Amino acid sequence: MSWGLTLDEAIRFHGHLGPWLVIGYRAGVLARSKLEPKDFHDIRCVVRVPNKIPYSCSVDGVQASTCCTLGKGSIVVEDCEDFEFIFINRVSKEVLRLKLRREVLDKLLSFKSIDEAVNYIEGLKDWELFELS
Repeated sequence: MSWGLTLDEAIRFHGHLGPWLVIGYRAGVLARSKLEPKDFHDIRCVVRVPNKIPYSCSVDGVQASTCCTLGKGSIVVEDCEDFEFIFINRVSKEVLRLKLRREVLDKLLSFKSIDEAVNYIEGLKDWELFELS
């Protein structure tokens, strides 16, 4: 069974392409790759980001790539100054923590245009974007 949205579908779901959507989307894709859930019922997520736009846009990215939703209770959003994504495989109990690298955040905040910021995020490798634990 195929599940999760493509990035293009995530953009339609969210309403526009932005760096925070891409960050959340990539976090979810990476979690699915590392945790190998069989379907969307096997994955839970805790998103810890500031509860304000544009940072909260990362929540839509996670929802799109993992099918974790508030309605199913499979995603929890916590207002936090850090940028951390915690994924849990409900079956294996394996946990993946992804923290946005500080240098990425600093660089991201320096861009004048959304397009520049998106290009920067899309050009990073997973290990350049996130600290994994």
